[in-house]
Amino acid sequence: MKAFVILDKHRAEVREIDAPKPRPNEVLVRVKACGICGTDLHIFEGDVPVKYPVIPGHEFSGEVVEVGSEVEDVREGERVAVNPNISCGKCYYCKRGVVHFCERRVAIGIELQGAFAEYVAVPETNVHRLSNALSFEEAAFAEPIACCLHGQDLLNVGLGDTVAIFGLGPIGLIHLQLVRARGASLVIGVEVLEKRLKLGLKMGADLVINPLERDIIKEIREATGGRGVDAVIEATGNPQVLQNALKAVDYGGKVLVFGVAPMNALISISPFEIYRKEISIIGSFINPHTTERAVKILEARRINVRDLITHEVRIEQVLEVFEKLRTKREDFVKVIVKP
Repeated sequence: MKAFVILDKHRAEVREIDAPKPRPNEVLVRVKACGICGTDLHIFEGDVPVKYPVIPGHEFSGEVVEVGSEVEDVREGERVAVNPNISCGKCYYCKRGVVHFCERRVAIGIELQGAFAEYVAVPETNVHRLSNALSFEEAAFAEPIACCLHGQDLLNVGLGDTVAIFGLGPIGLIHLQLVRARGASLVIGVEVLEKRLKLGLKMGADLVINPLERDIIKEIREATGGRGVDAVIEATGNPQVLQNALKAVDYGGKVLVFGVAPMNALISISPFEIYRKEISIIGSFINPHTTERAVKILEARRINVRDLITHEVRIEQVLEVFEKLRTKREDFVKVIVKP
């Protein structure tokens, strides 16, 4: 089969390799669509600790073409989305139900062969059936939506709350639609790219702000009667943006740290301000037990992911896309790889 292989930092190529054989508890999935995620680019940049070579790709859907001897509930020909995070089920954290903290967790596309390839072997427990009404391209959003749902559960936006979202990439735009569905009365999007600002308005933002042109904190305070918002979602991974997010929140407000910052990045914050304003800072990591809900949301058409797809490419074009993403030579939102 063909696969896009990252050989080392800033080195990758398309190779012909043997297709995997499913183990007794696995199914073999023919990949139909796989989203390019910021994590894939971080692996290419050398910012994520991985053992090279690695085949990236973890946001994917496809068709089951073979099942292992011990597989009971999945059949050949079924259309599926995949949760790429595999936990052991035996460690301290798994037994507490927080499987995303599993001591032996591995992920497809990071520790294991990913979906920038024609076939992937996946544990039966990690596949989720799709209805025929959902396209493979839309179903590739199950993983990022599942991650956003976990963050939303932790943030718990309520009816009438005001929310600011820093970063209107695919993740920010998914969060925007989810807080709207939860009953937010005012949603403000902060973004520097014009295409994403327009998508933010299309998908329900009441106000969008380009921080290169306008004073973010001033505009957020004006929009909220001088107070600030009830909740902020930081979806850029830029540590300096998180500092602004803390300034934008009202008394008793909450800040969701969702974007993935560099591992060694640090920021300066005021403990007194957190104490005085009773600010809650919440971290959110991957997608424990939320993939099935993500599939249901997609099938019910509760959020629009089709308009997030700006490019569909072949495996042979992935390296070119990576180079453009690194240099910001093109205004991508979500790129779907179709092996």
